[in-house]
Amino acid sequence: MKKYPTLFRLLCLFLLVFGGQNSAIAQRINMIDIIGDVDSVTAAFTKSGLKLVAQNKEDYRLVGKMAGENIELRFYFTPVSRVVFKGIVITAKAYAPDSLDAEYLARVTKISKRYIIPETLIMADGSTVKFASKLPPAVAANPTASPIETIVNANNIPPSVQKIAWENMTYFTNLKLYCSKRADGKIITEYVVKDNEVRYNSEKAMLPGGGKDELGF
Repeated sequence: MKKYPTLFRLLCLFLLVFGGQNSAIAQRINMIDIIGDVDSVTAAFTKSGLKLVAQNKEDYRLVGKMAGENIELRFYFTPVSRVVFKGIVITAKAYAPDSLDAEYLARVTKISKRYIIPETLIMADGSTVKFASKLPPAVAANPTASPIETIVNANNIPPSVQKIAWENMTYFTNLKLYCSKRADGKIITEYVVKDNEVRYNSEKAMLPGGGKDELGF
């Protein structure tokens, strides 16, 4: 049998090892894996110090301190296999109007440093703008060449932005991220596992009434 060139084999090994690591890291919140059934995922977070306060039909809710901040963490799961497809982190603190935008920008900057610059800006009126369109062409073509703070700033993310989406990341292909400001001054960061979201939609469609109860609600 003809052997593959050494360089090609090394490349395959690199993709296998490091590609798998990126996939795993992308599916974590505060370095804890969110892939798995809701009970085992919740147990991992309670072990880290969070407290389970509610187990509802569609979500589990935990509260406590994570990364030095008081938060509420909600896990949403599929109705049959009960695997987590979405985790939402909500700040316990409601920021005052005069500080909310600065806190939100700081949160977006942190996420951008961890993953990549934002993809889509969603305004308060529901309209959307591609973030790259707000950048100089050279920067948009190679955003990693510039410090995040020079790209993610108040000029490019004005107060009219209500929500930011990272839905098609180059390396974290199984993850969608959203960060939004809530009317009560709290900031929400949403992590969606793409393949489990597909499973959620498939399982819900198989339930009687397509996932709706007998009254059609």
